[in-house]
Amino acid sequence: MAEIAISARHVSKEYVIAEINHDTLRDRIAHGCRSLLGRRAAKSVPPKSFQALNDVSFNVMEGEVLGVIGHNGAGKSTLLKILSRITEPTGGEVDLYGRVTSLLEVGTGFHAELTGRENVYLNAAMLGMRKVDINKRFEAIVEFSGTQQFIDTPVKRYSSGMYVRLAFSVAAHLDPEILIVDEVLSVGDGAFQKKCLGKMDEVRRDGRTVILVSHDLPVVASLCQRAILLRHGRVVGDGQPQQIIEQYMSEAFTGTGVSLADRTDRYTKGELTVQAITFLDDKLNPLQPALSGQHLVIRVQYKCHVRKA
Repeated sequence: MAEIAISARHVSKEYVIAEINHDTLRDRIAHGCRSLLGRRAAKSVPPKSFQALNDVSFNVMEGEVLGVIGHNGAGKSTLLKILSRITEPTGGEVDLYGRVTSLLEVGTGFHAELTGRENVYLNAAMLGMRKVDINKRFEAIVEFSGTQQFIDTPVKRYSSGMYVRLAFSVAAHLDPEILIVDEVLSVGDGAFQKKCLGKMDEVRRDGRTVILVSHDLPVVASLCQRAILLRHGRVVGDGQPQQIIEQYMSEAFTGTGVSLADRTDRYTKGELTVQAITFLDDKLNPLQPALSGQHLVIRVQYKCHVRKA
């Protein structure tokens, strides 16, 4: 029976949005003058707060791949930072059972003046890898990144694509028991993204625990065994990836439909009028919404106005 790898219990995170303190010499003189004249000092503005996470609870089992989806500002990155021990929760508890590696910001720790080779050793050491292990995996790291020809060139001369490919390759060749990934599978071109997905699939087959945040819903559907949906810092959905994706998409498109029936700014002579456009799946069932990568049939109903001679 699988053991729990990650346990989050009633986790909350509140950020204080403090006002800038303009306590200058001029302000102090003005405050003293008000006191001498018997006037009240201006009321200080109380700091505002923002609740990034609110009572979030879930467990992740050993070997499970969990996807986390939600709109921008839903609390996804904050949750991963708490799980990675980068920031502490305001309330609640998090327990992690195993070595953790986080891929939150690809390239953090790279030094522009150092060569690619030097940065591989530096970055891998920062991520917890021993030098003997770096030596064993160095060739694989460089080959995966496709930067063999430039490995002894300072990274300040790398293109942005080369930079992120090398950084991702270093992190991808670690051997953590728990891997936390935030939107890093979108680095590089299409060919490298395919390699990234293959690497993530390899991690999954090795039975490691993975938490993946991504806006690429087909990736979540293909890689994850389970998904949770965050909305305004709360978990509002937990289940099979396709089910949670459909919930997310239905919320995303609620109320966004626009009727074209009353449009009058037509630029044709009226020989043909489109009466309806319907999205269908591959079995010709109505489809709403359509997801990226999904088979789609578009049915257009129109009326042709034939003029009599």
